[in-house]
Amino acid sequence: MKILFIILLSISAISAIPLIYYFVKSKRDQKKSVDMFHASRVQKRTNAKMMVFYQKSYDRFSNIPILRNQLASIRRRLSLINTYDEFTIRKETMRITFWILGSIFVGITVIAIVSWNLIAIMIAIAVAIVANGMLITVFVNKVEDRLLKQFADFLEENRHEYQESRRVDDAMYDAAQIAPHTIKLQAEKIHEVISSEDPQRRLSEYYAVAPNRYLKIFAGVAHMVMEYGDKPLAKGSMYLATITKFVQQIRYDLLRRRLLNYKLQGLTMIALSPILLSFPVRKWSETYFPITADFYSSRIGYIILVLIFASSIISYMFIRKVGELDEDKMKGSSPEKQWEKKVYSWPWAKAVVDRVVPERHTRAHYKLTRVLKESNSPLTKEWFYIQRLTVGLASFITVVILCVFLHYNAIHQIKTNPTAGQQNVMGTLSDDELLKANQRTAADNEIMNYFKEMHINFRDLKDQSREDLVQMIQSKTGMNMNAAELEQVTNRILTKMESMQSEYFKWWELLIAIGVAIIAYYIPLWILLFKRRMRAMEMQNEVDQFHTLISILMQFDRMSVDTVLEWMERFSVIFKTPLRRAVLNYESGAEQALQALREEAPFESFDRIVKRLIRASEKVSVAESFADLEMEQEYYAKDKEDKFTRLISQKAILGQAIGFVPTTILIFLYLVFPMLYMTLQSMSSVNQIF
Repeated sequence: MKILFIILLSISAISAIPLIYYFVKSKRDQKKSVDMFHASRVQKRTNAKMMVFYQKSYDRFSNIPILRNQLASIRRRLSLINTYDEFTIRKETMRITFWILGSIFVGITVIAIVSWNLIAIMIAIAVAIVANGMLITVFVNKVEDRLLKQFADFLEENRHEYQESRRVDDAMYDAAQIAPHTIKLQAEKIHEVISSEDPQRRLSEYYAVAPNRYLKIFAGVAHMVMEYGDKPLAKGSMYLATITKFVQQIRYDLLRRRLLNYKLQGLTMIALSPILLSFPVRKWSETYFPITADFYSSRIGYIILVLIFASSIISYMFIRKVGELDEDKMKGSSPEKQWEKKVYSWPWAKAVVDRVVPERHTRAHYKLTRVLKESNSPLTKEWFYIQRLTVGLASFITVVILCVFLHYNAIHQIKTNPTAGQQNVMGTLSDDELLKANQRTAADNEIMNYFKEMHINFRDLKDQSREDLVQMIQSKTGMNMNAAELEQVTNRILTKMESMQSEYFKWWELLIAIGVAIIAYYIPLWILLFKRRMRAMEMQNEVDQFHTLISILMQFDRMSVDTVLEWMERFSVIFKTPLRRAVLNYESGAEQALQALREEAPFESFDRIVKRLIRASEKVSVAESFADLEMEQEYYAKDKEDKFTRLISQKAILGQAIGFVPTTILIFLYLVFPMLYMTLQSMSSVNQIF
């Protein structure tokens, strides 16, 4: 216990040293470095001393390999949602890093205090590594939500400025001057783009780095109004109506995110918590129901524990997929950095994978290609099969190692567990009984070790006569025992030796390992199918956003179908791949490209939009083809609200059903079942005695 206590203190101290060091160091260097930030455009509320602390911490953390990778991951995610200046992105990166490290440190410390178990601490560290990605996503999403909220407020201010000046560029510049720093960077960037000598080229460059689709579309609309002029409408002007629609769509998106986060909040930690809670549960059960100690150290106890771990990890992965909205653009690794690509470059791995990947022009090849596209996976077919084979092989090896460990553990339990003379229903032994039980175990081990040294196994002992075996055991023990006691000792030793001899890797365990490997082989495919289902639930929401986008574009004179397609592709997330293909093929034949788009994305609401585009490409203008869109907006608004409610409800129910599976297993199989099982076992033993 003292050694464990020292280890816990050491781990806590090592975890806290970097934070303490950088805090003390930054305090000492703050006075020397405040002037360097006067050139940076930071928020007025940001304290200069904290900025110094963040910058110094960033420099020092970058010199530590593990923390360097953490910073790079967070910085990459932040760069996808905003074009920060260097000082600001360092500040945001370090703020998220400190929150994550602080949360992990507190969590591991609590687990260490509650469990006092080194294995529990190691598993808590492993869970922290797994949950690190989830924590990064949570904090980065907060930054993205803050950007969207600031953008909506900026648009409201931009509306006011435009009503006074009636100039897009001046209104944008004036609104940017009073906007928060984060959105101010984007507004000034858009102002530079639309005011440049070559706005088309600058717009193309901005589209590639814009943090979200709303800013892309706003930049494009602002440029078109600058170039072609505003247009008066019944309710104001075209530009003001566009701003109104943008604000409504952004606030709806924020509401959607907030409600989904509220419904699913904590489910990821609920899914992972049984891994850590299994140790306090076991400790509590063994303290108040000592009879369960044998169950937890037995084969079935470890199997249930592994089941809890596996269900927690699988539930965690599925809940992450349920909570995703448009996180496909937030993926941390690009196709160039996929580990599957590196494995596929090995000649022997390529030879194996090429044999199992479905051949071209087969049904399996077509189905796999469609699943990868519809789930928006960055993997190729070959990389996907590398992932499947790796998961299957890792599961096979894990099950084999688990079986070997269970056999070793069973032998270890036989040699170390106290040998009670009489079964106690409550499982507790007095101090004298425990001392005698340990003496029996030591005596039994001495006899079994003697048989092992003499190369006498259980079969040899069974072949001997009962009298010779009893005399051999009596001579080895050197104790005076009556015939009944000697018979009891002999039976006990024979039972132990028989149990130990039966603990070896069996053929049916190999079959179980193969079966688990086959199931694990299909898990990546099931995850893709599940992700495709989640994306299908989001399709209607994106179609509704297309309606808003088209209602804006149709107000411009001489709007063409290919331009509408380009804007839809620029705005889309779920339908991006088929829309991109339609844009590329449009010049080769408009109708053929649009018909192919219908076949590739056969979603009913989306198909109606494509039909109207086909009509606009042949006979009428875009405005005439979508003339009834404005009249349908009221219906679409009510229908959208209903679908929004059902979508959130479906995701919440699904997430809760998945998230509480590990907890259910923990309560019923790891807490309640051991008590019932061991109680029945004890009562059965008592009945045999009487």
